[in-house]
Amino acid sequence: MNDGFRQAAGFVVFGLAIVFLAFVAGMLAGVFKVPPYPSVEGSIIEVARALKSDTDKGRLHFMYRKRNADSGVTVYDPDGVQPGVTLVTGMWLDEDEWRPAARLVDFDGSVLNEWKVRPEQIWPESPHDDFAKGTHNKPTGYLHGSVLLPDGDIIFNIEYLGMVRMNPCGEVVWKLPYRTHHSIALDDAGNIWASGTVWREAPVDEYVGLRAPFVDETLVQVSPDGELLQEIFVLKSLYDSGFQGTVRLSHKTLDLTHLNDVEVLTEAMASAFPMFNAGDLLVSLRNLNLVVVIDSNTGAVKWHFSHPLIHQHDPDFEPDGTITIFDNNDDTTRNGDYWGRSRIIKVNPETYRWSVAYPTSDDQPFYSQEGGKHQLLPNGNRLITEANAGRAFEVKPDGTLVWNWVIASDDPEFLPEVLEATRYPESYRLTAVCVP
Repeated sequence: MNDGFRQAAGFVVFGLAIVFLAFVAGMLAGVFKVPPYPSVEGSIIEVARALKSDTDKGRLHFMYRKRNADSGVTVYDPDGVQPGVTLVTGMWLDEDEWRPAARLVDFDGSVLNEWKVRPEQIWPESPHDDFAKGTHNKPTGYLHGSVLLPDGDIIFNIEYLGMVRMNPCGEVVWKLPYRTHHSIALDDAGNIWASGTVWREAPVDEYVGLRAPFVDETLVQVSPDGELLQEIFVLKSLYDSGFQGTVRLSHKTLDLTHLNDVEVLTEAMASAFPMFNAGDLLVSLRNLNLVVVIDSNTGAVKWHFSHPLIHQHDPDFEPDGTITIFDNNDDTTRNGDYWGRSRIIKVNPETYRWSVAYPTSDDQPFYSQEGGKHQLLPNGNRLITEANAGRAFEVKPDGTLVWNWVIASDDPEFLPEVLEATRYPESYRLTAVCVP
């Protein structure tokens, strides 16, 4: 063997050794979370996000591929719909920029009133000291969770930034700098219940096994004047009620529960639920595929339901004593290609027996991998928000479509999601309109 060959072979062996050592070092960095792990992981996450943005949603996180060629109202049966007006929250183009807003729309799609939301004007500086910490802790700048009041005022969350009350002319009545998000509901006293978030930078002794940092989500009660009245920590409720094993099985390390809805059992409906009490809270924990009822006085979990939910939203108490749930049935695809798409599930809380309330047949498919709402209307119809499709539609109990509305978008391929559509009585046509 000549010297040149020996030298070349030596370089090859040396190079392979360097590659092997680099592999081992990288593996150890990943396991023990030591440098250069954070920077490497960060780079991978950023690249993955960029690719996801370019291929899946377009350039903006709230944009989804169009599923409908037409926009606006495409179906309207005036004799079949529940009379009233519909509040829709989402994103609209305003001076060539996508901006959050709530719009009160008529059955023909005409806009009766609009509440434009400008987070940078409401809070020119973040009211939170930990503004820049945690990917699930940053304000997203969109309106998520809303309720329209009989006097025409609207209360809404600017996601992870705070709660705001506006009058019909868009003037801020009050603002609460608490990290509210996802949902808002009213109790019998007119107080507001909402989802909230507290960012934990250090471990909490009661939460055995949870490493910081993480999101500690809350159920918050707020007065009509914007005063924080009560705060229930969901993780504490779960741990105190023996559900710590469920929490430990969460596939997330920061956003453990992903609280996405809280509803209140009212006095009027309490008699239909003998196992619960008026004031109990119906709560959806998406990342645990879990719906629970929590006692608003003690924080104890009184009831839970999981199978067959997959990343569900919006559980509701209904007058017949059942609980209905928007089961996203998330199969990890944007179009629901594998597991039959989304559905509205009806559950008997005493027997745990469940059935599908909608769709009523295979020719009524709808799917939202994320988001979604539904509302039982006084005439028995159901208003459904297919969030990722940018769509709100109303169906009769037999599944007949009587109203269909799709948000408009100038983009040939993408449209913005619709976060919530809610039907309000006909009287709101007058009270919820700005009179200068």
